[in-house]
Amino acid sequence: MAQAEQLIANAENEITQNEASLEALKQSDQASTEEGQIQIAQMEQAINAAKAELETRKQELENSRLSANNEINNSQAQINSAKAELETARQELETAKQEYDTKIADAQAKIDEAQQEIDEIEKNKWYIQTRDDNTGIASIIQAIESIQNLATVFPIVFYAIAVLTSLTSMTRMIEEERTEIGTLKALGYSNTSILFKYMNYASIACILGGLIGMSICFYLFPTIIWNTYGLLYKVPDLMTPFRIDNGIIGLGIAFICIVGATFVVCIRELKEMPANLMRPRAPKAGKRVLLEKIKIIWDHISFSKKVTVRNLFRYKKKSLMTIIGIAGCTALILVGFGIRDSITQIVEKQYETIHTYDSMIYVKNDVEGVVENLKQNSEITNIVKVTAETGEIEKNGDKKAINIIVPENTQEFETVCKLYDLNSQEVHLEDNGIIITEKIAELLNIQEGEEITLILSEGQEYKFKVQKIVKNYINHYAYISKATYNQIIGQADINVLWVNLQDLTKEEEDELIAKILQNENITSVTMLETMIETVDDMLGALDYIIVILILSSAILAFTVLYNLATINISERKRELATLKVLGFYDREVDAYISRESIIFTIIGTIIGLVVGYFLTHFIITTCETEGFRFIRQIKPISYVYAIAITAAFSFIVNFIIHFTLKKINMIESLKSIE
Repeated sequence: MAQAEQLIANAENEITQNEASLEALKQSDQASTEEGQIQIAQMEQAINAAKAELETRKQELENSRLSANNEINNSQAQINSAKAELETARQELETAKQEYDTKIADAQAKIDEAQQEIDEIEKNKWYIQTRDDNTGIASIIQAIESIQNLATVFPIVFYAIAVLTSLTSMTRMIEEERTEIGTLKALGYSNTSILFKYMNYASIACILGGLIGMSICFYLFPTIIWNTYGLLYKVPDLMTPFRIDNGIIGLGIAFICIVGATFVVCIRELKEMPANLMRPRAPKAGKRVLLEKIKIIWDHISFSKKVTVRNLFRYKKKSLMTIIGIAGCTALILVGFGIRDSITQIVEKQYETIHTYDSMIYVKNDVEGVVENLKQNSEITNIVKVTAETGEIEKNGDKKAINIIVPENTQEFETVCKLYDLNSQEVHLEDNGIIITEKIAELLNIQEGEEITLILSEGQEYKFKVQKIVKNYINHYAYISKATYNQIIGQADINVLWVNLQDLTKEEEDELIAKILQNENITSVTMLETMIETVDDMLGALDYIIVILILSSAILAFTVLYNLATINISERKRELATLKVLGFYDREVDAYISRESIIFTIIGTIIGLVVGYFLTHFIITTCETEGFRFIRQIKPISYVYAIAITAAFSFIVNFIIHFTLKKINMIESLKSIE
């Protein structure tokens, strides 16, 4: 705008100068001339044009001035509005800044408080665990180990009795067919041909029996056992391959024993002349027995009973085989019941005699506050404070995991935990060492009075003297008094409460647990019932397997008794027919045979009970896993069961044999072979 005003001023000056020049021109001598007039006219025209343009410029300048004033006024209004907004924003900023400072201060206070809590947190610990540390995996591994240990011992005994029975059967068959062997020799058959006949028979029977047994048992028993544990664990589908390697080993042993025995007996028979073979083997001559020298007893025994006594010692091989067979079966039955007795009371002994608390409550902070809060629950009758942690015991480089228990008050602790030494005498926790449980002492060969190394979870090692070794059946424990722990290791921090409860229903227990867990200082609650159910389930599955073993033993017992009884009658058919010819009634002939069977059963049962006792303890020590200690007992009723089952099968066999004895044809049995 200033430039426009300058241009207008210049134009006015120029117009003024032009007017002055025009006035001078008019006054000059040229004004009268035509040229002068033209110049004046042109000059006036230029001055008028310049004035017109000047007026136009002035008008534009005025318009511009008005427009500028309007713009200035508008701009000023905008500036004023912006200043007002700026002031409002400044006030809002100030308010926001104050709120920000307040929040920052609060946040900083919280950060400081959190930092203080972080500073108070103990140093983090890293725990590296393997699959074996998983409870489920550890449980099924222990169950598999138990079955594996049973599978190591039981089949050997079963197999020995079965092979013994089969061997006896084959031996008896060849001896019975000596007449046929003599006939074949007389007809010109070579010894090799006759030998191969019986060898082939024994081989085919052995192979077929082995294949049938493998076909059934490679699938049947593994499936039963697997399905049993499938009720407790989530297990994959069972693969039951035909284990030809194991089958060949078992079949090979049976083949060697049975076919080998057949070979030996057949060779022995083939050495005789055909004429001798076609005659029946002369019965063994009777001999005097030791009882005959005891006149007081012998003179008062009836004739038939005297014959029975002499027959017992007359057929020594048969008698020995019968007694061994009955003894073996009785022992197996007793072993089955003995193992059952050893595992059925584990839970009762552990959780009713030793550990008598009802629940474990794990606490992280404010133990006293938690205790006071728990005392307000009428369902809780007793609370014992305990420090519990895990560690290892080491001796001579061997290590075993163990649960470490440090009671706050020894007298209160005895209300929830009773400790008994190996002589069942009650033990009190003292301040002169450590008390460990029996199973871990056996595993590490630790004796009372020895020094062991206790390794805590952080890796620190401490030396302790073993004060006592106490009974325990589930898991391993080390008990240390608070004074001893504080002196050797350091301050014991209570983290577990062992509590007793009133008799509650399942619903009441669940309500109590939910109520207890509302306390933020309590991390978890474990009910003893849950632990008992877990152990019962696992031992129950093993108990089911033992029932199968008992039934198998009983079936084997019946088979052995029946087989031996049949062989006994077969080889004494002429003798029994002679008794019938001499006028013995069927009842007397039955008594003649059954009396021997009863005596063999009694002798075999007594020997079987003795063998079964030691075999039971051997199998129990073999089947025990690291986490359990079986009670190692055989209840008196189990002896009764073993005797009753053996006697029952003996009675059944005698009953069946009764009909066999009635069918003996006197004429056919006594007629001359010649």
